[in-house]
Amino acid sequence: MVDGLIDRGISIVSYACDGTEVEHSVQRLFLDLTSKREVKIHNPRQGSKPIVVEFGFYRSQAICMVQDSKHALKTMRNNLFSGACFLIFGNFLAMYIHILEMAFEDGSPLYHRDVIKLDRQDDNAATQLFSAQTLEFLANHHPDYIGIIVYLFVFGELVDAYQNRHITHSERIKLVLRARYFLDSWETYLSMCGYQKDHYFISREASDILRIIIEGFIALVIIHRDHVSKPSPLLPWLHSSEPCEHIFGEAHQIVKDFTFLDLVYMIPKLRLKLHEAVLRGRTSTNPKARAAGYSHTYFDNEGLDLATLSHFPTDEEIDSISGIAAQEADSLITLLGVSPSRLHRSQGVSSSPWLLSINSWLSPDVDDIEADDSDNESSCGEDDSDNHQLQKILDAKEESPFGRLHVTDIKCLSLTSAALALVVEESAVVYTYFFFGFQLHC
Repeated sequence: MVDGLIDRGISIVSYACDGTEVEHSVQRLFLDLTSKREVKIHNPRQGSKPIVVEFGFYRSQAICMVQDSKHALKTMRNNLFSGACFLIFGNFLAMYIHILEMAFEDGSPLYHRDVIKLDRQDDNAATQLFSAQTLEFLANHHPDYIGIIVYLFVFGELVDAYQNRHITHSERIKLVLRARYFLDSWETYLSMCGYQKDHYFISREASDILRIIIEGFIALVIIHRDHVSKPSPLLPWLHSSEPCEHIFGEAHQIVKDFTFLDLVYMIPKLRLKLHEAVLRGRTSTNPKARAAGYSHTYFDNEGLDLATLSHFPTDEEIDSISGIAAQEADSLITLLGVSPSRLHRSQGVSSSPWLLSINSWLSPDVDDIEADDSDNESSCGEDDSDNHQLQKILDAKEESPFGRLHVTDIKCLSLTSAALALVVEESAVVYTYFFFGFQLHC
């Protein structure tokens, strides 16, 4: 199909899919057939490697791999609503229960159907969840839900970089790079604190989709700027699988279970339906409808400024934008209770971010509690019990600037269980002595 379009003089600059593993594999295989080109963007964080954006040349045409942005938004909504992962960053977390509570409050921008028995392919429900109205409601009524607010803000803005009709490409690049730096910081935090990514991070598929979306948009800008023969505006919302889904949806309305031959025969009708949709220039469904499924907006052109969308930043400007995006990402990280300087500080000659080891977070006198058993026996006597160890860890946690740690929580739980077991055992012994002593006395 790609060869056929090129033979007819149609320039192809992107290969889009909706994010399934099979389609990812097809994208990788297609990219292997091309002569690859890499573009590096300066990463302003000390010791961090530059961001590498890759695209290929197929029959002298530059082509990049992208993902459908609306599918990405639904993927992020579904990750938030999934019980398979417990999303945590710093002192805050993002949970489905928070959204469920908000949906049933007075004045909530969400429908009940958007959170209970929801249609996971509903474009409008996902858009509303990540909308400015939802963020405003959370900020006004639940300012302590920092984890949810940051999550919705970062990934909603990432998709807005594709779907917004009014902002410049420089602003779009800032949004995608900010999401990239936030993702990198999130992964680094979980790794350095001992959390398992498959339990406390978004799914591997969602992470891959986001990275393809981020790098794909930057590749689109570079291709339009440097490798398109005639100056033309970049309309990022058109680089998606949405037009294909629209065509199949209209075909399904004409013939419910159509074959390829049926599709060929209905082409005249489909052309009229699509022409009508473009001329009317509005969404195919009511944006306030519930469980509406797919909502097609790729032909909306209200307020479109083609001159602005034809201007592309230079490499130097992109590097400058990268610095601003990193600063904004660090501000969000600070809001979550994590120090960016500690998270991304270089250690020796290593180029990867590092964080203080868990042992170093504790005060020196509890670096190795078990190693100090002999000293404690001579000085503390009975204090070297599970209760004493537990108290020492709790005291160290109070002094730590990083708050509660996952590994420390496990240690505390183990010691607490041991202490409770001892209390129960002692109580049982006392009760037994009392009971039998009373029986003998009688």
